[in-house]
Amino acid sequence: MDFSVTKLWCHHLQLHSESYEISQDYKFLEGDVRKHLFPAEIEPGQIIEIVKQLEKPDSGFKLTDLKRVLHVNADKLIRLINATQILAFTKIHDGRVWLGKRGLELNKMPDHEKKKIFKERLSLVEPFRTALEIARKDRENLFSNKVSSLLYKKDLRWADDEELNELLVHEILLDWSVFTGLFMYDGKTDRFILS
Repeated sequence: MDFSVTKLWCHHLQLHSESYEISQDYKFLEGDVRKHLFPAEIEPGQIIEIVKQLEKPDSGFKLTDLKRVLHVNADKLIRLINATQILAFTKIHDGRVWLGKRGLELNKMPDHEKKKIFKERLSLVEPFRTALEIARKDRENLFSNKVSSLLYKKDLRWADDEELNELLVHEILLDWSVFTGLFMYDGKTDRFILS
């Protein structure tokens, strides 16, 4: 399988172009967060790091400076900014990335409190929203392939290839659900269990 993050991101933007605006040649979120897919290949530690970095300047960060400080490529930076906006930690103004009120609060919280904020916001977006709906109906039968399949049928996907899409949904659920405590994961049965 040929995996291109840029291809996935472009596909994501095409699917949801009505909910983005162009800012400094990049597209960013605006509007109802429930319309959005949480970006693939973003880890909790990366979000915490970007929020810490953004607390330092009083004038926000230009995207090019933030890319350099975080040591990430442009593709990764776009997905990180997307994720921080979904989580309501950042905002874009005049081509700069700023911490929002929730981002400022996050930096002052102990780790166990941070997880609550993540959990609350993630429950509003896909794939977590669908996973929670399935788990509430049938607590014992939550599998990432079921979540992926339902979203794929609704044309909510991270990749055109169904197998790759399923893998990405599994990784997103695993990385974030376990971190936040939203779900527990049973590696023997490959099942997620509502916490």
